[in-house]
Amino acid sequence: MPPSSSRRRRREVDDDSDAASNASEAPKRPRLSRAANDSDDDDDVHGSRGRARMNGVNGIKSQNTQDGFQPGAIRRVKLENFVTYERAEFFPGPNLNMVIGPNGTGKSSLVCAICLGLGFSPKHLGRAASVKEYVKLGKPSATIEIELQRRPQDRSNHVIKVQIDRERNVQKWWLNGKDTSHKTVQGLMKDLKIQVDNLCQFLPQDRVVEFASATPVALLHETLRAAAPQEMLEWQKSLQELHKDHRELQRGSGNNADNLKSLEARQADMQADVDRLRERQEAQKHIADLKDAYHVAEYLEARSLYQQKKAAEKLAKKNLKKLEDAAAPSLQAVNRKQEYHAKVTAAARARKDAVRRAEATADTMLGRIEDADEQIKAIDANEETFRRGFESKKQELSKIRNRISVLENQKKNKQAEFNPQEHNTQIREKEHQLRELEADVRQATVQIREIKEKGTAASNTKQKLNQDLQNLDSQQGAILNLIQKKWPDVVKGWEWLQENRDKFEKEVFGPPAIVCTVKNERYSDQIQALLHNDDFLCFTAQTKEDHKKLSGYFYRELSLSVNIRSIMKPLSDFRPKMSKEQLQSLGFDAFAIEMLAGPDPVLAMLCNEKKLDMAGVALSDINDAQYERLVQDGIINSWCTGRQLYRVSRRRDLGPQAVSTMTRGIFKGLFWTDQPVDEAEKREIQRRLSEVAAEFDALKAQNAEARRQLSDLDEKKKEINDDLKLLRERKNELQKAHNQYQAIPIKLETEKKALEQKRAEVEEAKTAMLKLGFDRDEAVLNKAQATLRHHAAIAAIRQSQEALLEAQIREIEAKSDVEGLKIRNVDLMQQLEAEQQHIATLAEESLRCRRRAENGREKVAELFHDGPERKELLEDLARDKTGEDIQNEIAAEEGRLELIHVTNPGALREFEKRAQEIERLRQKMETSTNKLEHLNRQIARIREKWEPKLDELVSKINDAFSYNFEQINCAGEVRVHKDEDFDQWALDIMVKFRENETLQQLDQHRQSGGERAVSTIFFLMALQSMAQSPFRVVDEINQGMDPRNERMVHERMVEIACREHTSQYFLITPKLLTGLRYDPRMRVLCIASGTHMPKDGNKLDFKRCLEIHKGVTASA
Repeated sequence: MPPSSSRRRRREVDDDSDAASNASEAPKRPRLSRAANDSDDDDDVHGSRGRARMNGVNGIKSQNTQDGFQPGAIRRVKLENFVTYERAEFFPGPNLNMVIGPNGTGKSSLVCAICLGLGFSPKHLGRAASVKEYVKLGKPSATIEIELQRRPQDRSNHVIKVQIDRERNVQKWWLNGKDTSHKTVQGLMKDLKIQVDNLCQFLPQDRVVEFASATPVALLHETLRAAAPQEMLEWQKSLQELHKDHRELQRGSGNNADNLKSLEARQADMQADVDRLRERQEAQKHIADLKDAYHVAEYLEARSLYQQKKAAEKLAKKNLKKLEDAAAPSLQAVNRKQEYHAKVTAAARARKDAVRRAEATADTMLGRIEDADEQIKAIDANEETFRRGFESKKQELSKIRNRISVLENQKKNKQAEFNPQEHNTQIREKEHQLRELEADVRQATVQIREIKEKGTAASNTKQKLNQDLQNLDSQQGAILNLIQKKWPDVVKGWEWLQENRDKFEKEVFGPPAIVCTVKNERYSDQIQALLHNDDFLCFTAQTKEDHKKLSGYFYRELSLSVNIRSIMKPLSDFRPKMSKEQLQSLGFDAFAIEMLAGPDPVLAMLCNEKKLDMAGVALSDINDAQYERLVQDGIINSWCTGRQLYRVSRRRDLGPQAVSTMTRGIFKGLFWTDQPVDEAEKREIQRRLSEVAAEFDALKAQNAEARRQLSDLDEKKKEINDDLKLLRERKNELQKAHNQYQAIPIKLETEKKALEQKRAEVEEAKTAMLKLGFDRDEAVLNKAQATLRHHAAIAAIRQSQEALLEAQIREIEAKSDVEGLKIRNVDLMQQLEAEQQHIATLAEESLRCRRRAENGREKVAELFHDGPERKELLEDLARDKTGEDIQNEIAAEEGRLELIHVTNPGALREFEKRAQEIERLRQKMETSTNKLEHLNRQIARIREKWEPKLDELVSKINDAFSYNFEQINCAGEVRVHKDEDFDQWALDIMVKFRENETLQQLDQHRQSGGERAVSTIFFLMALQSMAQSPFRVVDEINQGMDPRNERMVHERMVEIACREHTSQYFLITPKLLTGLRYDPRMRVLCIASGTHMPKDGNKLDFKRCLEIHKGVTASA
């Protein structure tokens, strides 16, 4: 048995057969340039040193080793459990390495290993985005080990190892046998100038299309990375950054200039308003000064008035003293009477207070009497409530005694024994009978359902057979029968479409074989010869949405293997390019499409797919002259004449003479023919119809019998259910009576407890009623006491009122005596009162003036606090002026202020703020101008160094690129697009593959796949001699090339990549032509893989294989 795991090995082809033979005999993996038994870390590999040379192509020092490997070149790649490989080890050469092998053997896996093993992201491969996806299926981890050629200053080669953990999706790194970090590996790649992330250096199979679709700007940057020194990339980056700063600074400077011009214009327009505003501000300031001076004048005036009033008050007090001395004897009698009157008034006031206190005491006693009445009423109400509750409890006590008597009597009358087991047995027996009947009912129901399903199937079969019998007599039916036999999915799709036409925006058409017919059956075979089976059996949609929807139904839901096409053009777009007369002159009867009848969209689809509008048909063959005209005109490239089909092919890239014609005979068509009815098939259908009819009749009889049995079972089931209901009701009644008797002791105990509780409640009610009686007696006693106190208070009120009346009489008498004495001295009293009033008036005025002066002094002190100049100004304004004078001046200034009109009150503030902004912008513009001049000098200085080197580099690339295209009689050019913005500098690849064309820019739309592949490889070859990276990888670039271009491209690649001192080159390809050029410096790595690989197989011995082949050939 072969091993279950897949083993893959590479084989190497070297020009030295002896070396190949020796290598094939080694039991372990060999290394080039050393013996087979050397250890893995032999110093001959790790410690080799090279001499520095000057490369005349790009002026870069070459540091190749003695065996030709540049620093950073790949010496060895070892893989374990990686993608398709279980174990494999590669030993590439220093120049061109061709990796060949059938599809699926793992050529591209080597490319993936180089990318991931050197620390680059899987995104550069265009495949799976996660590293865990590159672990071989069923394995927990994968290992990649890559050995890179050392630099002269390094002691040994660099061995980078990475282990990929599938479960955790992580990578572990080693460098020269020691643990390291991913960042360290990336730093080493940068030092060695390895550029896996550059499509110009590393072009995987899944990213070949990206190269042609890359923008010219990106292409220039990647080309510089691939072929230019590092300083050119730094210069480009500096120029881009400086130009960006220059552009932003220039944009800002322009905006500042516009803003400055606008601000200066607005400043000039506002000058008049500002002048008026300043005049108004001066007037407002003078008014403010006058208002402050008004406070000063008011203070001075108030201080003077206060001094005057104070002097007048002193004089009035002297006059009052003189009057009092003169009237002293007359006033003494009045004073004595007034003193007596005051004492009597005080006594009357005290007795009046005593009356009020006695009345308050009487009111308090009256309130206590009323409270006692309310308390008595409440007690009476509670007593009535308790009495009713007491009677109710006595009645409940009697009821409980009666219930106890009833329960004791029931306990004495013992019930008959209740046996639930006997009743349960009877019920279970009936239930068992019911379950058996239900099982029979279910079985009968299933039998009826099965009979019904069989009947439905038989009916459908009968209907289908009748339809098939009818179809035998029609052309469409015959075609459907034919398609059903060979392509049943098409018929399923057609039947589904007929039932679901309403699901689509526009009508969806069935296969042309069904919906189309031939107008003249003589041309049927010729038209069918122009089509293939997919053309007859496809479905046609008229919109993209319908195409998508139909695909979903057919492919995902119904899992049908059918072909769906869509057509958006109308049939009118497919008009013949020649008239009827011109067509007949070429020997044709008509175009093929003119012989077909059917829906316009279906005919348009056939024209679009098979060019039936440009395919001629004729019943007789054409002559040689007509054939030559057809070939030369090139309008009609497919036609059917007689029983022959002609197809003309042209290779425009090889010139007008590159024409070939294919002919074949026309066979009898499967569709669109009137064929006789197949009698044998008709008899077979009729026989099956008879069988199905007999089967249907038998099923009807079985159904009737099954339904009769089901009806009998339902009757029995109803009888058992009725019996079961009666048994359960009887059991429930007996069970209830039994449960009630069993509960009598518990109920009796409960009622006795209730009796004791109710007796206690009756006793509590009696006690509460006795307490309420005591409370009522106490309330009546309190009411009597309050009534006695109330009578005493009424007597006290009477005594107090009598004493008050006496005091009031004496007060009236004293007041009369005082008034009599005052009348006799009225003149003297009036003089004294007048003088006292005058003094009081003067004192009040003096106080008011003093307060006014003090307030004014505080305000003036606050105003004078601003400084001596302010004090002097206000004193000058207030000197010799009253407040009224200053108010008049203020009114006059305010009148003048009203005559100064200002439309914009904030104009001055805006004017001054704008003036500051103008000055700031001027300074900013001056700074920007200086910066712009400095940036211009920097840009010019760097551009003088960068641009000539760029032109020189692109010129070399262009020379090599153009030369490569000249070898295939085409044209190519590489040019630099220069722009004012250094971010827009680009590299345009221009190509021309036909004589009548001009140079066209290479992109993913203009050129074919083969043309893009040729252009891509020629461009990469043009970079080879200038490559900065130590190795380059191109995967399956020759896909899509014709043999001629592929051979020429291979020859040029070998010539360029095998030159001395060029970088290492990997070319991956699954196909090769015979007789290709070979160079001793190239190495061919042939990958062999499969389940039958020998366990110890490591390297294939081609010399031994050749000897075996010769022996086999000789024996044959």
